[in-house]
Amino acid sequence: MQNWQRNKIEKSVKYQTRVFSENINELIVTEREGKKIRLDDGREMIEFVSCSYLGIETHKKLKVAVYEAMERFGVQLSVARTRIKPDIFRDIESKLSAIMKGACTLTFNAVTPCHIAVLPLLASGALPKYTFSNKPYFILEKTAHATLQINRGLLQQFGDVARIDFQDHKKIEEAFKFAYDNGLTPISISDSVGSMGGVAPVKFLTKLISQYNGYAYIDDAHGTSIFGENGSGYVMECLDNKLDDRIIIAGSLSKAFGSHGGFIACNFEETIKFIKTYGTTYAFGGPPSLPGMAACLAAADLHLDGTVARRQVQLQDVIAYFDEKFADTDVINRGTRMPIRGILIGNEDTAITMCKKMHQHGFATTVAMFPTVAEGNAILRCAISALHEKEHIDRFHNCFKLAYNEVM
Repeated sequence: MQNWQRNKIEKSVKYQTRVFSENINELIVTEREGKKIRLDDGREMIEFVSCSYLGIETHKKLKVAVYEAMERFGVQLSVARTRIKPDIFRDIESKLSAIMKGACTLTFNAVTPCHIAVLPLLASGALPKYTFSNKPYFILEKTAHATLQINRGLLQQFGDVARIDFQDHKKIEEAFKFAYDNGLTPISISDSVGSMGGVAPVKFLTKLISQYNGYAYIDDAHGTSIFGENGSGYVMECLDNKLDDRIIIAGSLSKAFGSHGGFIACNFEETIKFIKTYGTTYAFGGPPSLPGMAACLAAADLHLDGTVARRQVQLQDVIAYFDEKFADTDVINRGTRMPIRGILIGNEDTAITMCKKMHQHGFATTVAMFPTVAEGNAILRCAISALHEKEHIDRFHNCFKLAYNEVM
């Protein structure tokens, strides 16, 4: 049997060794103000790395909420939430349900534990309101995030996994039809907004799961907050703010939401109660950070009071300006509303050198390379925020051109 993990490591080790040994990764931050960070070696940079696309995590209301929660409960109440939990958890799930237009929600300490709790239950056919008696057939988005891809071995304990390019509607439908024609239950698993580019065809998937008696599990981590009414996310926006009964959403509270953790959303309280009882990372895992959940509660208020709607508009203005400045450059996602831009470099060593040069010019970006992206397609990944100023973009563009000329 092929050792896929060893193969990935062997093909990428020289690149990964370089980014860590040359201090391109793992920058140590001692201070931050807006998008400006100060490192432990005294350097100052404007960062295009954080996935907090709306800049909510620095809002004063979140800081006050954290302090007040620690006064009430201390730093943590270290017990499984099935036994005892502070009221913060009940209150954040109630407000998340309001943001998600009445969908039932459940919080976790990150998005990955959402996957680990829900996917085996969904695959088993025993999850209430998502039941089936035949074998499942998993239709996994080929470029889905690594935290979904790593579950392939787990899913294969229940049924076959087909990896499909979700930008190809014909191939997706062929996979659904294959499952249906062979007496299998098709289960689609994908991102909504790809961390390296692309979006899921949510409406098309909704049509297919109805037509072929299947289900969809969609990771909306990069779509949470920046899309949808009240920041309900990309999936909800595509569905006109009415969640389909056959879809389960995983959302992030740690990215644009501005605080800590992840959550599950679906239409059924019965499903949520079952996950609480049998979802391994919920029933037996430690609870999310109490101060983090307090910050989530304050952030939820910002989603519901119109603050997030205004930040969404700011973000789109910054994205449009970035695209305008880089109009003559090969940029992934240009022209979309997604806050992730990938400046295509190609060669991995060249991309690493470019990233290092940008650091020297005072800008932190991520060099994304194999195995995150296909070999030979390395990019400088830029996460754009509502807090970025036009002057930041101007300087970033000028420094990129200088660095590119130096390297090339």
